[in-house]
Amino acid sequence: MYTKKLTWWVSAAMVFLLLTLTGCQAVQGLDIAAAIKNSATVKSSESKGTLQIELVPGDTSKLTADEQKSLSALQNVKVEFTNVKTQNAQQISAEGTITYGKGSIPFKLATEGTKIILNIEGAKKPIVYDLLGGSNVTFMKMLPTILQEQFGNKIAEIKPAIIGLILANTANPSNISVSAVTDKVNGSDLSLQQAHIELNGTELASLLRKLFSNILADEAGLQELLSQLYDALLPVIQEQIDAGSTDFSLKILSNKQLALGLVNQPIRDFLEKTAASFEEAITGDAEQGVMPINGLFDSKTTLKADLYIDADQFIRKQTLAVNMPLPDKGTGVAGLKLTIASETWNTNKPVTADTIDISGDAVLVGKDASSIYHVLSNLDKQSLFYKMLREDLKVTKKEVNLKLTDDVAGSTSDTPQPFINADNKTMVPVRFISEKLGAEVGWNGDLQEVTIKDLLSGKTIVLKLDSKIATVDGASIELESAATLHNGSTFVPIRFIAESLGGIVSFNDETRVVTIKRD
Repeated sequence: MYTKKLTWWVSAAMVFLLLTLTGCQAVQGLDIAAAIKNSATVKSSESKGTLQIELVPGDTSKLTADEQKSLSALQNVKVEFTNVKTQNAQQISAEGTITYGKGSIPFKLATEGTKIILNIEGAKKPIVYDLLGGSNVTFMKMLPTILQEQFGNKIAEIKPAIIGLILANTANPSNISVSAVTDKVNGSDLSLQQAHIELNGTELASLLRKLFSNILADEAGLQELLSQLYDALLPVIQEQIDAGSTDFSLKILSNKQLALGLVNQPIRDFLEKTAASFEEAITGDAEQGVMPINGLFDSKTTLKADLYIDADQFIRKQTLAVNMPLPDKGTGVAGLKLTIASETWNTNKPVTADTIDISGDAVLVGKDASSIYHVLSNLDKQSLFYKMLREDLKVTKKEVNLKLTDDVAGSTSDTPQPFINADNKTMVPVRFISEKLGAEVGWNGDLQEVTIKDLLSGKTIVLKLDSKIATVDGASIELESAATLHNGSTFVPIRFIAESLGGIVSFNDETRVVTIKRD
């Protein structure tokens, strides 16, 4: 179901859309691009806003009763941010609520550099997520660890330059108008200029194509942006050198011309890859793992945005509404409506962000498959947030498919392949299967033991190589075949490991594919 796939990319994409919708030319005397760049220089402020996702019901006849119940609960989800305090680019805090069909879930969040700290009702400990943690972007890997840690902070410092590059290479949409209005911001009446923009998905696709093409052709603009980023990072580089760092890469990076030469091509490659990904999304050739985002570029998709700009050329209020059809694939969802609204006050005035104390303990999550299980194990199972994730969004619903081979000795696959052993039992790679189903795997070389901790149930499984005896929460169980080392990986009977982790096993004789499902 699409409801399972409603992830953070939606709001991030909408922020990017606000930039690409506005263009770089003045309209009726109002320089919208200048207002956006000016607003990007704001150091501190207070604000509030909402993100609302509505699912348009379609044919629900193919859904189970449980799926229909979840769809009904998630038909209208609203995230409200109140008391947002921006002290600076690295320190921001907010309070808010997530409201959906079964109730409201209050939360607090705070940022520290690139880290987002969330304290949500039902959580035993704060949850910490690093936006740059585990980055696999090529040019990021080229940087020393200390620069990777500082990269996000420095990006925030040159945000106006990044926005300027985007706007300088964006054409105006065909339907854009400006009018003088009086509207409320934080309860006060203000005289504002309202910029209203409308377009459909086809025009959006055209604007994005032109944007990427123009940016890749704007060599001078890219070089200037990289130069500004280097200047922002230079104090960090010099500080490490002065402190006696022996990292040779820092010595290289201390030479601006050499450093820019080294990162120029990887960044261009990254932009070209991103442009290609957008093109695949536009044409519908991309894998639709998160959501069929090619629907965003459908001619029936409509986008409307309003920016409210004050006399000092600051954006004080903004709204964005997207109405997007979705293909009927038995999901029960015919379309999606997304609305984002925010308003800002106390611009560039002293503001102190709240903090969330994580000195005692916190749950650190990343981009790996087990992260959601770490989050769930940190939640009270009776809490509404736990039930939303587990029962409605069904974040733990997994399906693992492995093709059975007669002999994997010469296999070049990155994934260890299952095989049938001398006992005629199907053996599967224990680490691969366990991690896919939400468990952590440890290895004790001295004891030749594998320990599996199921993050969802708390169950602990211990296996010993070449032994038919395993323990589950301390109770001994006899295996159909002994755990064995095969091609460098530990393999165990499929039914034991799947059922111990709450899975169900099936086998397709025609395709020779083993499937493990877990709810």
